[in-house]
Amino acid sequence: MAIRILDTILLLIGRLIIKGIFLFLRLIFCIVQTLSWKIFGIQDSIEKNKDPKSKPVAQALKVLATWKYCILMPPSLRDFICVHDEYIDAEMWQYLGKEFQDKNCGILTATRSSRWLCSSSPKRLIVMPMEEFYKVCARLPDPEKPLTIMGNTARCGSTLLTQIFECTNKVISYSEPYPLNNLGTMFHKKGHCAEVTKLARSLLRMYLRPLVCMPDVEGYLLKPCGPSFICAEVIKKVHAKTAVFYLYRDMESVTKSMYKLSFVLPTTRMCYLFCRLNGNLVEAVFKNALFPTEGTNRVTDNDYCSGIFIAAIASNVYLKMRKEDKDVHGLLFDDLLQDKEKGVRAILKVCRLPESLLKDAMVAFTRDSQRNSIVSKEIFAAIKPLEYTEEDKMKSNKLLKEFGYPPIDQPCRIDGTLDFDEILGN
Repeated sequence: MAIRILDTILLLIGRLIIKGIFLFLRLIFCIVQTLSWKIFGIQDSIEKNKDPKSKPVAQALKVLATWKYCILMPPSLRDFICVHDEYIDAEMWQYLGKEFQDKNCGILTATRSSRWLCSSSPKRLIVMPMEEFYKVCARLPDPEKPLTIMGNTARCGSTLLTQIFECTNKVISYSEPYPLNNLGTMFHKKGHCAEVTKLARSLLRMYLRPLVCMPDVEGYLLKPCGPSFICAEVIKKVHAKTAVFYLYRDMESVTKSMYKLSFVLPTTRMCYLFCRLNGNLVEAVFKNALFPTEGTNRVTDNDYCSGIFIAAIASNVYLKMRKEDKDVHGLLFDDLLQDKEKGVRAILKVCRLPESLLKDAMVAFTRDSQRNSIVSKEIFAAIKPLEYTEEDKMKSNKLLKEFGYPPIDQPCRIDGTLDFDEILGN
């Protein structure tokens, strides 16, 4: 099978050109805005506030437009065209008491090595130093309601499951928040320590804070991206009422969906390219992303095998966590599809949520969970399905056997997977 040079160029170079145009427009806007500030005297206030002795410690920005090269990349101010709104002084926690009750408010904090964006598509940004972020979070209450952490292999139905929680109108959810990547990286390097605990507690206070849009909340859902799932271990130490499970699906379904994803997400396409080019590069990428690296120094010669390989490594994240903590469970998406009502009832019970939410939760199955996104059903339907041969399948089965998984045509039920009947006492 070909390396798909044409669609790779169209995706990677095409989005790079669009990003370049966005940055050029952003530059023009910033120049015009700076000139207007100078004319109206705002520039003098900005220069004054650069003095460390001045009171303001954060800047409020209104977001006019946003564009990311890839949604999986770290957040940056360069992804936004913003207009200055106001400066906030050292007592900003009083001001942010109301601001924090709006989920459309993003918090961007910066250090020399890290940035955290605490909302995926904010209408307003509060930019502040990391130490001020800690001070604000220290004044927020500790959460009392139950928390669910849902890891996933990607392309396994996690967005639909998130929608099930959201349709209850009683659960506040955050899908793949980048701060959990930072927490996972810090925990991976330093283990349990005061610094990691401080960050975990601050992030929980921020995400599990009261919101005006949902005052009578029953619980919370955090869905970290696959390798960041390791942050669940430290979060459980901070918040006792935490249920942790890892969503997965039969690997062939994940592979077929992942293939289509590689047509719209540059980072996914790069993973496919690396799998075909150099084993050392593949291992380095997985290591940098916090995936288990055992057996990753290899190349594949077709897209089908590459997808199976990526799905197997993603599932290894759960197996590693399960080995260290038996309270971490797997959730097979195929079980949920087989009996939706029973599955939702069991999930609500595991997550300490009232069964009265069941009726509203079931509405999620009537909607496209990816609607109005670059991975909607309409967009994926226009992409030609993955083509593969029996030889490709044989190579993939050999790889699965090496990683300890059953062949593709056999059911794959990983150790620790939730049994709905057992949970419900049937």
